[in-house]
Amino acid sequence: MKHLLLSLLFLSALRLNAQPIQPIDYGLKAFSLTDSKLGVISFYVDTTGIAKKAPLFIDINGSGGLPLSIYVKGNGFEATANTFTTDILANTKDKYHYVILDKPGTPFCDTVTTTKSANVYDVHEVLYNYKFSDEYTKRLSLQWRVEATKKVISYLIKNKYWDKTKIVAYGYSEGGQVVPTLAVEDKRVTHIASVVGSGLNQFFDGMMGWRIKAAKGEITQQEAQDSIDAGLKNVADVYKTPNATDKEIGGHSYKRWASFCSVVPFEQLRRLTIPIYMVAATADDSSPIYGLDYVRLEFLRLGKTNLTFESCVGCNHYLSSIEDGKQVSHDYLPKILDWVDRN
Repeated sequence: MKHLLLSLLFLSALRLNAQPIQPIDYGLKAFSLTDSKLGVISFYVDTTGIAKKAPLFIDINGSGGLPLSIYVKGNGFEATANTFTTDILANTKDKYHYVILDKPGTPFCDTVTTTKSANVYDVHEVLYNYKFSDEYTKRLSLQWRVEATKKVISYLIKNKYWDKTKIVAYGYSEGGQVVPTLAVEDKRVTHIASVVGSGLNQFFDGMMGWRIKAAKGEITQQEAQDSIDAGLKNVADVYKTPNATDKEIGGHSYKRWASFCSVVPFEQLRRLTIPIYMVAATADDSSPIYGLDYVRLEFLRLGKTNLTFESCVGCNHYLSSIEDGKQVSHDYLPKILDWVDRN
């Protein structure tokens, strides 16, 4: 299931000219902190107005130990792919200090090679066999991502980058599961946006997936039950050895699974009184909408009014849909930025 990791990435258009492989090529300044518990925390801040105080926009990206920039060397071509969304940087840098972290033990850019030519190679295939660093496997967890982000926020405040107004935590996919806990643990965060994140225990998504297949007649009810029973044995093993980094499911270590699946996003979201913006995609196989629908339902039951919820109808995990036979992308960033201004 390692392909699932790649489905959680934003991939840039390929470039056949000079390749942007350094932070400064994207208008980013590199910083590094060393923590006795977390190890090295590398992060980047946009250079637009960097000498001035401004609100902070923290971009918390999806899963996997891929670099933020990947330099592809192929047969007669060179290209780059990004695992962060450069459009978010472009649309926030003038008003905010845009901030993004590396994953632990992961360089900003790394090189991958392929023997294929530009017109036939598939970037997903090229990246599929990328080996995540040992440091990433050792450290990556929900707690690492939350604690590292808190350290970065503290650094930026201490060094007078923040104007004491807003700190927006924007999370995509796995990042969308990080931002609720980050906001619960760090009261300096003023707004969170969770885009195709999760509302319930991630393991539940797999169980529901089997039930849906059976309901659609793709497999028998017994096959679904057998698959769920087998999966729950793996889940039990994860919870039994929650710090194991030498065991994995679906390309993730037990440590990663245990950390994310021991904290239910909804339980964190319900504790928040700050403004929350959530985007769910109705045809999303990676972050199924039913767990996110539950958040909306429970907020109504609890009488909480701090949630703005958007359903991208017919959209996949990349927030694109097929309309009249054509692929259409849906950009919620302008809505989110306008929402931040109004709240």
